[in-house]
Amino acid sequence: MIAKAYFHDDKAKLHETLSNLQIQIAARSDFKNVSLDSFIVSATPFDQLRLFYDDGTWDLKRFAENHIIFPIRDREYDYIAAIIG
Repeated sequence: MIAKAYFHDDKAKLHETLSNLQIQIAARSDFKNVSLDSFIVSATPFDQLRLFYDDGTWDLKRFAENHIIFPIRDREYDYIAAIIG
């Protein structure tokens, strides 16, 4: 199943939720270096999935900025590097 557009998909926005939770955990505890993050490695190919995001103009960079990556490894794009940062 192809995911709904990013802004309406809680699964796609999980990294935002975890970021907020990370702040809350640090504020309530002695754990100030807590780091929570998530990425989706899409089984749907980029050329298909981009059609469902805004007006179809999301590029690989914009998907990666929103923690949605594609299992591609070449000179221009490496999904492992996107995860590791």
